[in-house]
Amino acid sequence: MASISKITINGFKAFPKEFNLNLDGKNLLMYGENGSGKSSIYYALHALLQSQCHEIQKYFNKNSDECIVNTMTATPVPKVSVKFENSDITYNISENGYEESIQQPTSPIKDLNGKCVFINHKFLFNFFSFRNSQYIDLFPVFIKEILPFTLTTDKSRYISQIYDEINIGIQRKGKGKLIAYDYKNKIKKFNNEVKNIIDYINTNAPRTATKIYNDFFRDSGAPNLRIVLNYLDNKDEIIQNNNSYWLRLGYRYEEEKIAGKLQKVKISNRLEILNPVITLSIDEDKEDGSFTPIAKPQSYFNEAKLTAIVLSIRFSLLDTITAQDGRFLALDDMLISLDMSNRMKVIDYLLSECNQYKIYLFTHDRAFYNFIWTKISKKKCNNQWLHKRIYIQHSEPVLIDEDDDYISKAKKFYQIQDYETSAIYLRKSLEETIGNLLPYELKTSAGGGFLSLETLWQKLIKYYSDNGKSIDKNTQKVFDDSKLLILNPAAHFQRLSNPIYKKELEMTFDLHTQLSHIDRIENMLCIEKGKIFNFTHPTKPYKCDFSIDKDFILEQGDRLINVMPKCKDIHWNYNGIMYYDFEKGGENQNHPLKTATPKLNKFIEGLEKLPLEITEEIFWANCKVDNTPLKDFFGGVNITSLMLASAKNRNTKRDLCKTFIYREIPI
Repeated sequence: MASISKITINGFKAFPKEFNLNLDGKNLLMYGENGSGKSSIYYALHALLQSQCHEIQKYFNKNSDECIVNTMTATPVPKVSVKFENSDITYNISENGYEESIQQPTSPIKDLNGKCVFINHKFLFNFFSFRNSQYIDLFPVFIKEILPFTLTTDKSRYISQIYDEINIGIQRKGKGKLIAYDYKNKIKKFNNEVKNIIDYINTNAPRTATKIYNDFFRDSGAPNLRIVLNYLDNKDEIIQNNNSYWLRLGYRYEEEKIAGKLQKVKISNRLEILNPVITLSIDEDKEDGSFTPIAKPQSYFNEAKLTAIVLSIRFSLLDTITAQDGRFLALDDMLISLDMSNRMKVIDYLLSECNQYKIYLFTHDRAFYNFIWTKISKKKCNNQWLHKRIYIQHSEPVLIDEDDDYISKAKKFYQIQDYETSAIYLRKSLEETIGNLLPYELKTSAGGGFLSLETLWQKLIKYYSDNGKSIDKNTQKVFDDSKLLILNPAAHFQRLSNPIYKKELEMTFDLHTQLSHIDRIENMLCIEKGKIFNFTHPTKPYKCDFSIDKDFILEQGDRLINVMPKCKDIHWNYNGIMYYDFEKGGENQNHPLKTATPKLNKFIEGLEKLPLEITEEIFWANCKVDNTPLKDFFGGVNITSLMLASAKNRNTKRDLCKTFIYREIPI
């Protein structure tokens, strides 16, 4: 069978309207606070599968005490339905019971119910919710949580169905007192089936409860445990503490002290169905190889160990051999009482040993949710998982896909009128959008940290201006008008009414749209090695020329990369005098600059110190390569500003542009 592709819930539990969860055959990790609706998804699946062995119309009957239809729903026929991969058939439960959109010869839901596992905190609690004075009887847990999901050995029905048939009433032959043969056989079959399950947990499973606990959940250095469930056909007429019993017919007795002696007394003369008892024995390994029995595990072990024991028992029934066939583990807040180290053991087991099952894991613990996703990411299986968040807005559950980008989340929250959360994600999206328009050096602080949105915005305006471009004035005005909202939405939310807040959000969404249409600057400015630079002062009788020892590169994109060349073969004259020395007031053939090789930026700084009123702007406008002024050559780019911004990366990417001169050529 294929895995579930879609779950639809309409008018059931927390969902007043139609709610669709598209699983697409993947695992699911879902976070939601208490009351958000995540447990309603868990119980919707539970009810659908249990429709194969229990009457479920009562859940949809508004006159029933067990009705769990949403009280606010306007849906005429509340229902739960699922679809499977590569199929358009829907499988539904409603007040009409279980239905299929196209009737199948054999219901796949029946097969699925016999393979799936549901575990929540109530299941774990019921295993050990016994006082110290009590002995543990696990049959109530088995009949409610395990046997309804366990098929008989011949796969004809669920074990719990045999129990239900037995408890309808004792069947006799005709009008006599003899028990009907078929009825006796039902009791015998039930006991044999339960015994098979107990034996499987103890000894026959590929991984028994004992092995799972000791291999995966035992603390380092702690003793091994031996976990044994007992289901024996003891014949005691008076029930003995810590004895196990098969389901049987009999009379109830108790001991009474009569004339100073304890005597057996029949409580009722009516033959009754006596419920079975499943006991639990746990022994602790000693250093000498012997085992010490633990009389009252519920008092001896802490909650973490008790939880590990319960999970070991339940996980021993998993089929970890047969190929994945749509079966799943539904786990709802089952580890809420454990610390992170013990939770980690369980998650590691699920992710490493349960690959034959889809996992639907629900939690209200945000830190735990993030921890699990980190574990999934480290295993590099993100594509096999959905991770979603659900919460209540206006009495209706809303689903957020954690894989959505910031702007999609902002729009989602805006649509459901959660304006504060929408503004938070909108701000994050603006930071991301502006950051993508800037090279790394301009969107990080000196220490490598990321800058505030306001700082990023100012850098963006200057960066585009330096490149001979500019951010539209209207866009700048929209940013300024939205500044209070996008820089501090929480404070703003407290001060302004929703209509104003909504209007400013709409304006900020428009700002995001405008920014998303700005073209990213990706060019490479380059002058090849050996080219001659000629500078002529525009107003004074000064000229100089020089060549460069390597390619002059400034590459923009994800990073600003500047390979600063050195100047060589420097010649100059002033008033027609070669190698004029301004300090000496005349020619100087031994001037150190004749043989010096300063970096280009340092050479320009030297020109600025001469008594000629030379500035960077004058240099770039009046220095030519191949008769083209550098200012025009670089297309209006403020090359000095960009050179300084790229100072962190001057020693990388040195070998580009070996043979050509480029002018704002897109990469």
